[in-house]
This record gives sequence, structure tokens and C-alpha cells, in this order.
Amino acid sequence: MTFRLDESDDRTDAPRGPILFLIDVEPDARKTDGIDDGGWKGSDDALEHLDRLRHQFEDATGAPVQFNWFLRADPQIEATWGRLDWLAESCPRIVRAICDSGDFRGMHIHMWRWSEARRLWFNEFSDPEWTAQCLGSSIDGFKLIFGDAPTACRFGDRWLNQHAVDLMRDSGIRYDLTIEPGMPDVPIHDDPNATGSTPDYRGALREPYVPSSENFLEAAEDSAAVNPDGSAALCMVPLTTSLPAWRLVRRPPYLMKASRSPNLALSSSHVLPHLQSQLASETQALVTIVLRSGDLSDPDFRGNFLRTTSAVVRESSLARWEFTNPARAVEMIRASRR
Repeated sequence: MTFRLDESDDRTDAPRGPILFLIDVEPDARKTDGIDDGGWKGSDDALEHLDRLRHQFEDATGAPVQFNWFLRADPQIEATWGRLDWLAESCPRIVRAICDSGDFRGMHIHMWRWSEARRLWFNEFSDPEWTAQCLGSSIDGFKLIFGDAPTACRFGDRWLNQHAVDLMRDSGIRYDLTIEPGMPDVPIHDDPNATGSTPDYRGALREPYVPSSENFLEAAEDSAAVNPDGSAALCMVPLTTSLPAWRLVRRPPYLMKASRSPNLALSSSHVLPHLQSQLASETQALVTIVLRSGDLSDPDFRGNFLRTTSAVVRESSLARWEFTNPARAVEMIRASRR
């Protein structure tokens, strides 16, 4: 497709702001059984919506649009369907679309662990060996699907700890897109058996940064883009959450100042005004939004997604933005600060 702008259009010269559209490709159910859990229907349906949305964004921006797909290939997937790369079997159209479009791709890792004794899935957040297994399995599954190693990662349920960050760094991951600034630590909403909660991100940074080796929520004093051995440094790329405001949360004191997620399947009354304000901002700071593909199997979530995106594509301010990938976005931000 060729994109042409009128010579009088100020988009031809003005620098654009980067948008990262993240798509977590995963099954409909969070606690899978492979029998009556809905499978991957939501993900398959999502492709049609996203194809249409891509064209609408291209019309609105006058430029090619790149999506960022984060695929599940962790132990829960293998235990449920017998293969780490089951996604290639269940959603071949998505894999083909990613390859044909030149979209960016990374891993989406959940920490679900099966308890044979209790016959249930639970989130294992406290076992370093399980963390390493989930990351290693996801890398292996990604290689089976695409033939090369991933360079980006998103952990599910916005969970992260220092050990996971260290493992990503040692595994050659260059970009992590898990952190949701302003979000408090809360229990996992559908998992009373989880061995921990989400991290407290209320003090997290809101722009990309190279993390400290001691505390991944702080920037390294020497924030060089390379490691001492010359390899690319891991960069944390936070999601674009709303500014903190008083609201109810799922833990004492139950009312606190907290941000809201830029998840496109959540209530449009919260997500849309936030996105509109970000797109209208003169600073053009990085905007990072997310969709869980399996959520589109739920009529309420699908309705939220359609309402929000149908309004966003009509925003005239989109002409000043570029849908891109993490590497390009980080470079655009760094260039704007020089």
C-alpha cells in the first residue's frame, strides 16, 4: 500500500510520537482444560477486527501500521495441549499474518502451574526455578514457531520480580513491556491460590529506561543502551496507564490513588478518555496500549474494545503519531530528548 499526503499536510515534516499496540495472543480461558474452555476462538476472531483496525489506523495516520504480538508458549500451554508451539496449530492465520505483515513479535508468559493434588491451576510466583522454567519454555516455543529467538517479553497479570528481570537480561531479551505504572499490588482476581500478588507499581517510572541491577523499578545510574560486553541492554518499556486518582482496589484500605490500565477490553468510560488525552498531548510521549486476544470471546469485553477503537480511529490527532515497534519507539524517545 502507498501512503500519500497532501503537500500542505503538516504531517510531512512534523516529528511523530510513537504508539505501541500490544496484542497478547492467548486462549480464551485463563484456567485451561483443553476440552470445554473455548479454546482459542477469541484470538481467531480478533484477527478480523485487527485487520480492519490496521487499515483504519493507516488511513488516520497516513503511514504504515505495525502491531506487536506477544504469544503464549509457556508450561500451561504445553500441559493443556501437549505442545509448546500449539498456537501455530490453533491460530495459523495469526502466525501467517504476523510473518506476512512484518509485525513485531515477542513472548507473553504466564506463571500458571498445575497442582495434581488439588486438581487446579495456580500462579506460582515464589519459586525461582519455576520462573526460569516458564521463561525457558516460552523461548523454546517461540523458536519452534518462528525459527529465531525472541527479543521482547510481557509477563501476564503484570507480574514481575528482580529474578525474572535478571533471567530476561541473561537470555538476551532487549525489551520488557510488563510494567503498569501507578497500579498497586493486589491479589490475582481469579486465583485465591496464587503464591503472591501483583507488584506495587505506584512508584514506577513512566518512560522507557534501563533497569538497575539491584531494583528493576529504578533506572540504572549508567543508562547506556549496551552492556559492558557490548550486547544490547534490557530496556523496560512501561504501559501508558492513567494518572493516579482515587478509586476502589482489591485490597485494604480498598480506596487509594491508583492508575488504570490501557487495556482496550476494559470499560470504555475509563480507557477512552485517557487515550484521547494522551493522543492530544503536545509532548507526544510514548503511548503503549494492550489487548488480550482471548478477551474478544467475551461479549462485554468485545463491546468495550469495539467502542473504544471505533472512537480512537476518528481522532484527528492520530495524524501526529506512528504505530511502531519497541526498538523504533525507544529510539524515537531518545532522539526527542537529545
